[in-house]
Amino acid sequence: MKVEVQRPNPKFDILYDLPKDIHIIVCIGGRGGMKTYEVSKYIAFSSCIKEKRCVILRDEKELIRESILNEVLMRYDTANENGLLDSKYERLATGIKDKNTDEMVVFTKGFRASDLQKKANLKSISNIDIAVIEEAEDIRDQDRFNVFADSIRKEGSVIIIILNTPDINHWIIKRYFICQQVEDGFFNIVPKKIPGFVCINTSYKDNQFLPKHIIDQYEAYGNPESHLYNPFYYKTAILGYASTGRKGQILTKVKPIKLADYMKLPFREFYGQDFGTASPAALIGVKFDKNNCYCRQLNYLPKNALELGKLYCELKFNPTDKIIADSAEPDTIKKLKGGWQAQDLSIEIRNKYPALIRGFFIVPAIKGQNSVKYGISLMDSLNIYAVEESKDLWFEVMNWCYAQDKNGNYIDDPIDDFNHLCDCLRYVIVDQKGKKEMFGM
Repeated sequence: MKVEVQRPNPKFDILYDLPKDIHIIVCIGGRGGMKTYEVSKYIAFSSCIKEKRCVILRDEKELIRESILNEVLMRYDTANENGLLDSKYERLATGIKDKNTDEMVVFTKGFRASDLQKKANLKSISNIDIAVIEEAEDIRDQDRFNVFADSIRKEGSVIIIILNTPDINHWIIKRYFICQQVEDGFFNIVPKKIPGFVCINTSYKDNQFLPKHIIDQYEAYGNPESHLYNPFYYKTAILGYASTGRKGQILTKVKPIKLADYMKLPFREFYGQDFGTASPAALIGVKFDKNNCYCRQLNYLPKNALELGKLYCELKFNPTDKIIADSAEPDTIKKLKGGWQAQDLSIEIRNKYPALIRGFFIVPAIKGQNSVKYGISLMDSLNIYAVEESKDLWFEVMNWCYAQDKNGNYIDDPIDDFNHLCDCLRYVIVDQKGKKEMFGM
């Protein structure tokens, strides 16, 4: 069987001639650095030409098809343009199967099966030659990675970790890199000399195939004269620097807590709800112990009122579980509180989600003059712990910041962005820790 393989970008040559002692490869950097493209080509080559067995993992399995698996299948289709691979392999929507052994040679798994589950069952992963973990910046819990990595025991097997450069507090940065400051708040990452580890660090500057208009757009983020100017995004997402967090960051003292430890906390859980059918209908769980505040992400997907009601049922909310919601949508609050008429729901929905008819304990968030500033001051007065696995919550914590005036000076008002879950947290904190008279209520 003769299949032509396109020569890789020189930085990825090492994939095709790996030293025997290498078992961890980290592909890291900024956008446009060909990480997904080159690794997907390597997977297709390794599985169908070298007969290696490959598994693709991501934090949440349902999101894998949107990214590198699709790229792998595209590389396979290109190589199989003349049907040369059809005699041995079957190309499926979920991967590639060896017709002779009936075994999947490319397949997917998730560290979590869905947004509501703690973890997926990874026991079926065995006899693996190559494991690829995509968007590893989403995996904040290093113990979860350790358990998986320790299960890959086949002689000569390798784990390829793909990620855009995260903040300096991420365990991957701490474990594999030395941070060298290039300017206040931003760091170049230098691979540590660790046995069995190699790093491939790329950015758009290494990609000779990028169209000029994409290059111009990337560089516009770093141009003060451009309408796209966003220096933080340019330095982190485009150039691939690690950061301590966004300048002007509002929540600077948040500490991590594992989900398992959060669930063991013997305190009542309150809930904060933002609404959105196009933007996230963010839902957060919050527990308090004196001056300590603990929180976890429960939803970040857009949902209408009925979908939220179903979610509350799936989360087993009881009549005393208090939800503090964005008061800007009184009709949605009224519907969730009062419930649905039986005749408005199908028999299937009534049977599966009986609490929809009863309704839920949901109240509008307290708002008034200076309520946002007051809420932020309350947040700043608490010791806040956020669940490590709550990836969108951590993204907001790192990116929610104060607005700037025309001279670039920070003002007291926060930007109206990266704040869906942060607003929910603020609603709960004000409801439980605030004093209404402080802002005119």
